[in-house]
Amino acid sequence: MRLHIWLLSSVLAFAIPGLALADDQMTPLAADGDWIALSHAPSVEDPPDICLAASLPQYGFGLRIDDQGNIDIRYSNDSWSLPANVTGNLKISVNGHKYSYAIQGNTSTTVDAPLTQDQLTSLVTDMEIASSMQVTAGSGAPASIPLDGSKASLTALLTCAGIQNPTNNTGGANPFGTPANQ
Repeated sequence: MRLHIWLLSSVLAFAIPGLALADDQMTPLAADGDWIALSHAPSVEDPPDICLAASLPQYGFGLRIDDQGNIDIRYSNDSWSLPANVTGNLKISVNGHKYSYAIQGNTSTTVDAPLTQDQLTSLVTDMEIASSMQVTAGSGAPASIPLDGSKASLTALLTCAGIQNPTNNTGGANPFGTPANQ
């Protein structure tokens, strides 16, 4: 339980920069192994406006979906000191497949790369099968991200966002109200 509380608090700063969390409602959806899924809502009475699944903070990988249908990968490294307007690609190798997404935003320690829903479902399909993935930001060194426990968190992410899981026909029905991407 202590791990889950630490993980929740660590993921918040990484996944939702700029949110005033005092009156906001964060809801843990699933936690297993090295992964956790959360939803964010302005209050307990509102449906989620952000759904996310993230690895342990030391691995720095997360998927974020907002209520406008925006889907992003966020990848961070506390040792980075990135300038503004970083360009390049975020490359992922998982389950024998290679993916490349254009970096379109960054902070000093985090890069963002947008995905389409089809790209997300392809990536999730491979993540649910594999035990780890390799992530490379720009020309940096590849990092190995363990996927232990990711299946439960990825299913919770898709359910929160109202997206059907392509591998196990779960997800799609948001238990908190209006789907985040509609």
